[in-house]
Amino acid sequence: MINKNIVLFIIMKILLITDLYPLENEKITKALYYFVHEWRKQGHCVEVIRANFIINTLFRGRKIQKEKIYYENGTKIYNLNFHTPFWFDVYKKLPKDFSLKNYDVIISHMPCGALMADKLLKKHSIKYIYAVHFSDIVVLKSFLYLPFRNKLKKIYKEADKIAARSYVLQKRIEEIIPEAHNKTFVAYSGIEKDYISDSIKATFNREELQISTVASLIKRKNINLIINAIANIHKKIHLTIIGDGPERRKLEKLTQRLNIEDKITFLGNIKREKVISKLKESDIFILLSKNETFGISYLEAMATGNIVIAKKEDGIDGIIKNRQNGFLINSEVSELKACIENIIKISDEEIKIIRQKSIDTVKRLTIKEAAENYINNIVNNDNI
Repeated sequence: MINKNIVLFIIMKILLITDLYPLENEKITKALYYFVHEWRKQGHCVEVIRANFIINTLFRGRKIQKEKIYYENGTKIYNLNFHTPFWFDVYKKLPKDFSLKNYDVIISHMPCGALMADKLLKKHSIKYIYAVHFSDIVVLKSFLYLPFRNKLKKIYKEADKIAARSYVLQKRIEEIIPEAHNKTFVAYSGIEKDYISDSIKATFNREELQISTVASLIKRKNINLIINAIANIHKKIHLTIIGDGPERRKLEKLTQRLNIEDKITFLGNIKREKVISKLKESDIFILLSKNETFGISYLEAMATGNIVIAKKEDGIDGIIKNRQNGFLINSEVSELKACIENIIKISDEEIKIIRQKSIDTVKRLTIKEAAENYINNIVNNDNI
């Protein structure tokens, strides 16, 4: 096994290909941006191809950005727009001096990234890492994506390694592609080190329980389940919902119908620093998202002393271990209600232990640690 401390001194030339890289303050998750930013800090040379299939971009409600080369914080980004799903010579979209020979490794994220990378690799062979998000599982299992399913399976099998974005996704991809079993690793996301509390939160206010959730208000986030559970708990309790989205009006009407408007506050979208501040005021964090790739908000909640309740067999499962550093349940109102009531009853000592294990967990999940873990797994023949 290669010594991990030695691995970190290997300087790599990395080409990241994805449609999930934010440009000009777009409302796209910054997880990949943080990887790239940290890799550059570690001395690696990183460039990005943002490969956009226009129909897919419009379907997601995203703006079609101008096709050109962008530079953000020193990173060169080729923004390319395709009307067809990479059927033709993709090199025609790139400058004439572009060559894969300038890179040591290609890393692709999302199905669009994989399809683009596959086309590039037809003309040159270098080390290739394919990262799995929940979107990949959807494509591999849904009849709607039948034209791409076999293509993606082939790409998985030919990749040198597969970076699953969570332990749950690692398990799922190995079930779908058994040949992938010996070449997968988990490329988890990380959080800012400054967000992690230096000490364990001293209080747990059972008499006036503060609960929070942070999410885009879309259907799969299951915020309605939290509201319904709160309505059935007959204690002084308050839920703060941070985030906005198309489901907000429905959720506000639900609180009115349940006559619990005094128990719920909708804060909408607020700055990240304010999110962290609000999480520090909270006792319990709940998010029962369906089909979550990972979920940075869980880590931020753990880092700020919250007892976290998450969904079994979804993004954060494997990082959160039930009744050790948080709680894992099914997406059912009755089970969530019972879990909250159980947390209220457990001793101060157990609350303290769970909080300490939470903080110990996230200390190993900073952006720096996550970026190093990713690179280590690329250059190391042994999974970690």
